[in-house]
This record gives sequence, structure tokens and C-alpha cells, in this order.
Amino acid sequence: MKPQIDRSQVFKSFFLDNLSYKVVSLFVALILWISILGRRDFVTTKEMSVQLVLPPGYMVVGQSHDKLRVKISGAQPVLKKYKDSFKKVVFDLSDSGEGLVEIDVPNNRIDVPEGVKVLNVKPNVIRVEIAKIKN
Repeated sequence: MKPQIDRSQVFKSFFLDNLSYKVVSLFVALILWISILGRRDFVTTKEMSVQLVLPPGYMVVGQSHDKLRVKISGAQPVLKKYKDSFKKVVFDLSDSGEGLVEIDVPNNRIDVPEGVKVLNVKPNVIRVEIAKIKN
């Protein structure tokens, strides 16, 4: 005859044997899970104003866009801090004369902190018409 196995005793020994090791491994697993979850990059869009530096005696007659929509990615705390700050993109047109000027806006033109990556900039070209101020 087979000896009877007490199921409640098996469950108790399964959960209670080496309990300290099981608790430590649970905490290590939770810490790893939280740290890996925190590393996920988030994506958001930020509007940035455009500032133009003109030569003395000149003014902007027309401008196709005065704001840029910048799509950025990075860790959530860094993105939130960067998104909440007021940023503008400065373009130096002091070497330009009178007429129509096209400004290319590549992704690397946008200044972002470490840990933030620029994914996209719209529009990527700004057209500005410059005229001499008449006295």
C-alpha cells in the first residue's frame, strides 16, 4: 500500500521552505522590473518659437513660420523638465541682405539636453523676406 501524501503539508513546505531566499529574490525581481520600466523612452512634441537676428537697418517683411514643432524622445523626467522650459531657436541672418531667404532647419540644429533626442522638426524650411528700413 502507498503511503498517503498530505497535500496541505506539500503546499506548506513549497511556500515556507527557504522563505528568506524567496523574499529576497522577489524584491530583486521587483527592483529590476521597475528599473527596466523606467528606462523606456517616451515621445512628445514641443512648440518652439523662432527668433531671427537681422543686420542693422533691416526688418522682416514676411515669414512663413514663427514656431517650430519639434518631436523629441527620451526618459520621462528629462522630457518633462525640458518641455516645461521656454525654449526658442535663434537663426542668425546678419550676413543676409535684402530679399527672400530660406532657412533649413535640420534635426541637429535644435539644442536639447543630454538624454533627449530630436526625432523630427516641422517645418524643416522657413522662408523669410527681409527688407531695408527706409528712413
